[in-house]
Amino acid sequence: MQKTKPPASVDEYIASFPNETKKKLLQLRKAIKSVVPKAEELISYGIAGYKYHGTLIYFAGWKNHISLYPAPWNAAELKKEMSQYKGAKGTIKFPNDKLLPLQLINKIVKYRLEENESKSGLKKNSNSILPKKKTEKPSDEENVKEWMAKLDPATKKQVDAVRSTIKTASPKLNERIKWNAPSYYYKEDIVTFGPSRKKDQVLLVFHHPNIVKIKSTLLEGNYKDRRLVYFNSPAEITAGKKELGRIVKEMVKLIK
Repeated sequence: MQKTKPPASVDEYIASFPNETKKKLLQLRKAIKSVVPKAEELISYGIAGYKYHGTLIYFAGWKNHISLYPAPWNAAELKKEMSQYKGAKGTIKFPNDKLLPLQLINKIVKYRLEENESKSGLKKNSNSILPKKKTEKPSDEENVKEWMAKLDPATKKQVDAVRSTIKTASPKLNERIKWNAPSYYYKEDIVTFGPSRKKDQVLLVFHHPNIVKIKSTLLEGNYKDRRLVYFNSPAEITAGKKELGRIVKEMVKLIK
């Protein structure tokens, strides 16, 4: 592409290309700005360039490809992705007949930004230009799913049947992992799955003091402030479903 006069701006530079190339250059420009919005945009050596704490990146349009400079071929983390494209030392070429690899372009610009920040002393203890995300704690639902995933299929099916009965007994109940097992609460903790003594057994521990006010054939133990419910088979779970639901409803009513 021959020009009698260098373009006065990046806008003018991009506008000088055919529509298809122009679209790609605009995409490339947008990608660079999205990574380094404070970069200074300029025309240097007759092509589009960006500076941020030194030379950041350049791009140029050609008949058959679009070039990006300088390309970090020595970056181990980018080597595999960059190897799909041609380029001399310091240059990577993106064919005009293919879509721009915008994710790779973002990574290249980020890499160059990190290099510049490091040289400028802006980065001392960080290994990434991206702000570190706070480690989010798993939700109660995620914790329960993780706990359930550790069960064998048969036990999981039985526990799920009991969980369903408890959760549908009252919309006020919430589920979470407490005492290393699914637990249900409404203002206060009410009932939790306990460690089973037998392989096919499901144990529930009603540990709210008000449980002693409820009479039921399902409730076992003569403890001061708790009662136990044992299900030894799927048949027992099915048979006790209605009564278990009643117990849970009564417990919720007793909590003020």
